Amino acid sequence: MELPRRKAMGLFAAGAATVALGGSATAATGSGAFVIRDARVFDGERVLPHASVLVADGRIRAVGEVLAAGVPVHDGRGRTLLPGLIDCHVHLNETARADALRFGVTTELDMFGDPSGLAEARRQRRGHARTGQADLWSAGFGVTVPDGHPRGPGFPRLTPGADPDAFVGERVAEGSDFIKLVIEDGSPEHPFPTLTPAQARAVVQAAHRRGRLAVAHAEQLHNTRIAVDAGADALVHVWTDTEATPEFAAALRAAGTVVVPTLSVYDCGASADSLLADPRITPYLSAPQRESLTKRSTRCRPSFLRNALANVRRLHAEGVPVLAGTDATMPGAAHGPSMLTEIAHLVTAGLTPAQALAAATSVPAKHFALSDRGRLARGLRADLLLVEGDPTTDITALREIHTIWKNGYPVERMPV
Repeated sequence: MELPRRKAMGLFAAGAATVALGGSATAATGSGAFVIRDARVFDGERVLPHASVLVADGRIRAVGEVLAAGVPVHDGRGRTLLPGLIDCHVHLNETARADALRFGVTTELDMFGDPSGLAEARRQRRGHARTGQADLWSAGFGVTVPDGHPRGPGFPRLTPGADPDAFVGERVAEGSDFIKLVIEDGSPEHPFPTLTPAQARAVVQAAHRRGRLAVAHAEQLHNTRIAVDAGADALVHVWTDTEATPEFAAALRAAGTVVVPTLSVYDCGASADSLLADPRITPYLSAPQRESLTKRSTRCRPSFLRNALANVRRLHAEGVPVLAGTDATMPGAAHGPSMLTEIAHLVTAGLTPAQALAAATSVPAKHFALSDRGRLARGLRADLLLVEGDPTTDITALREIHTIWKNGYPVERMPV
């Protein structure tokens, strides 16, 4: 539960900081405490033009005016401190979570993947130990049909006549944090099977009975309508085949549906090229990141990004919550750096820089119930990103990373 805010934007006096540290400089030093002093602070929701943040034992202990003797101090002057970023749509590879962390992405939501590592991921995200990986939530294996999207062997599929409730129950038993349903029927030239509207409704209902969100893959408007009619809580792509009508945008808002547009995979490699040409980015790229950024989809069309941006603009204007996600490791999208371009795309689509930053921090934390992160507030996890300049006015300042902390520990940025 969120702590009550004080009248002066949650500022804490020096005495409060001393209490948080156990009342002595010795205790503070022993607890791994430090202060980031005199920074511009984006707390996930609003900007504090001049504030300090006190961290101890992997948590934020105070935000505002902090005086703490005997602890290390990091100079925040001319810099902006933000919560660690949350990528709301990824697919894992071997280095994904380490690659993400080096670019300030401290949490990833996997939207279709092997569930075998989810028990360990759950243990990590509950603790505050030093780690070189982003925390992970996952859908595990998504719900799709034989010969449907995604193609290939190696995971269970909902066969004709099978019980969707039992199928979802098996995914929850494997550790899925939310349930993903895939509604994708290909193209008129190359159609393939997908979930029926009745199956989609049954999957969503089965997820809700088990206290899980239901998130839907749909990239065409007719499939998006099926997902919304089925009651999906989130769309993890925005449709790209046509522009939204005002009526449909209003229907999404009324339904409480949130949208993860994944704009970076619809720009035909433009954002990837900008990352590969940026000396603020390239020294920190691993070989898998470079490979992802170099690949290009043969399906991409200029109309995809044009329609996607128009749809995000309309949805945002209507009040539909928009969340940042990259679809890494699809061609042109890499874990970590592609979040920086995804957030910039949201600004192009009409969000202010502060709203786009919220779409990568507090907004996903709210809608995916990530209660210990996404904001800079007392008691929350010390996943922090310090950048040069002011991304709340110039979103490209996100590329000028100064320091990243995960669970209160500094992150080594050079790839292994």
